[in-house]
Amino acid sequence: MAPVGLPSRSPRLPRWIETLARLGALACLIALPLLSLLPADVVERTGAGKNLEHAIAYAGTGLLLTLGIAAPRRRLIATLLLIALAATLETAQGFTATRSAELAQFIAGSIGTLVGLVAGSLARRWLAH
Repeated sequence: MAPVGLPSRSPRLPRWIETLARLGALACLIALPLLSLLPADVVERTGAGKNLEHAIAYAGTGLLLTLGIAAPRRRLIATLLLIALAATLETAQGFTATRSAELAQFIAGSIGTLVGLVAGSLARRWLAH
C-alpha cells in the first residue's frame, strides 16, 4: 500500500533513460561535495550569483535522481537525503579556510532540490507516455 499522497505505481521509463539519469545523478553527487569544499579561489563562478548557482546545481541533481529512481517513496527519500547533503556541505564549508556556511545557500539548494523533484516527476510522466 502506498503512503497517502504518493501513487502506488509510477510511470515506468525506458531502462536506458533511467540508467543515464542514474549515471548523471552519480556524477552530480560526486561534483557537489568537490565544488562545495574546494578552496574558493579554485572554483570558477558563473556570475549568476551563489544562491542561483546552488539552486540550479541541486535542481539538476534532483531532476536526475527523480528520473533515475522508479519508486515514488524512494524518490522522496532521495530528495530528503539530497537536502541533508546540502545542509552537511554548507555546514562543512564553515570549517574550511576560504569558505563560509550561509543559510541562504542552504535554502537555495533545498528549493532547487524540490524544484528538481517536481520537474523530474512531470518529465517522468511525460516521457512514459
